[in-house]
Order: sequence, then structure tokens, then C-alpha cells
Amino acid sequence: MKDNLFNATKIYKPEILVCPICNKPLKYCYTISNKVVQFSSGKTIRIKNLGYKCPSCNDTVFFSQTANKLAFKGYTYSAKTVCIIDYEKTVNHKGREAICDFLANKNIEISDRNIDIIHKKFNEIYNQDYDRAIKEAYANMMNKFNEIRISVDLITVNEICYILLYDFFTGDIIGLWKFNGMDDPSLKEILSRYINENYNITTIFSVRGYVSKLVPLIKALMPKKAKVYSFLKF
Repeated sequence: MKDNLFNATKIYKPEILVCPICNKPLKYCYTISNKVVQFSSGKTIRIKNLGYKCPSCNDTVFFSQTANKLAFKGYTYSAKTVCIIDYEKTVNHKGREAICDFLANKNIEISDRNIDIIHKKFNEIYNQDYDRAIKEAYANMMNKFNEIRISVDLITVNEICYILLYDFFTGDIIGLWKFNGMDDPSLKEILSRYINENYNITTIFSVRGYVSKLVPLIKALMPKKAKVYSFLKF
């Protein structure tokens, strides 16, 4: 990695620091993730995600939704870099060596073997039974917290929009879809299945509202009592 592209460590704590069960302040317990991530800009940044929990009522560790969505669990390439790899493979039909060269021009160091590993992981998430995964996650949240909290991210690679739906409490990606732009009619159709008045959704984290059509769409679909929070500025 080029030294002049390495930035200082970015430290994140949970965006909401109140226990969803008893409303008491959460307290720092330990760092749940501390890794160096290569971003599609070519920058390499250490991301520290601090874990907090309620000192009195449960053992759930809360963390930053912003930090969580920057990179897939277990990987040191940003979520957008992963989507770029998928785009170059599935839309531009490039082989792994060509993708390595493409990313190298963006100052992203990656081996052809890692291209295959990362895209396999992408496909595992993309091809999962997301209807089952989402409904199971919602049921687990209701059983434990009596509410549903999610985060929704938008990643755009040229004309393709990638929408990622995360479980707020585990950080797992429970839905991953690809659309032909924000005006793709299937985008609203799919999101409306899981963001609607039938679910006890209280909190949604998403992209900054002033840069995307996603937030107005979410607000039009979500329960009236739900609150939308923007991811912190990176």
C-alpha cells in the first residue's frame, strides 16, 4: 500500500447511546472491530468500531452502524470495492486479472485469488434466501427487544444501484439487491415488503438524505412512528 494514501484512524461509537430496553445510557465495553480498510478512492484507513452495552439490563453489545457498513464482516476491502468487483465481473465480464489491473489503477492492491474469494462471498450474500433471512432477523429482534431496528445502505456503481439491508443488532447483511438505477420500479416493490406498517420498525439508519433518493423512498414506506437517522459523515 502506498504510504501517502494511508489516513489516520477513524474511531466510531454507536450513533444511539441509549439502551432500547431501559433507556439508560450505554457504556463502553470493548472494541468490536479494528481493521485497515482499502476504499474505492484508493485510500487506506484504519476503522475502529467501539462496542457499548447497557450496564444493568442485558448483554447486547451495540456498535456503530456507519462503521459496520463500510466493509463486509471479515474483509478489509470497502463494501463499494466489493460491489465494483461484482460490477466488473457481471456487467463488464472481466476476468480476475483484468479486475486486478482495474483496481490497481485506483491504488487498490488485491490478488487475483482474493478477487475470487470476495466475489464468492458477495454471491453467497446476494443469493441467500433473503425473505427468510429478513423475517427471521425481524422475529429475533421482536423476541429480544420488542422492536425492529435496521440500516439500509445504497452503493452506486455506474448505472447499477446496490441496496444492502443490515440487522441493526448483529450487523449481518440480511438483504442485498441490484437495481437498474433508483427509478427501477422493482426497488420500491422489494423494499415495501420489508419496510411497511406491518412491522414494528422503530429505527432505520441510511444514507445522507440530501444526496440520495433512497431516504425519501424509505420515509414514504416506513411506519409513521419510525425514526430515520443518517449514517455519520465519513
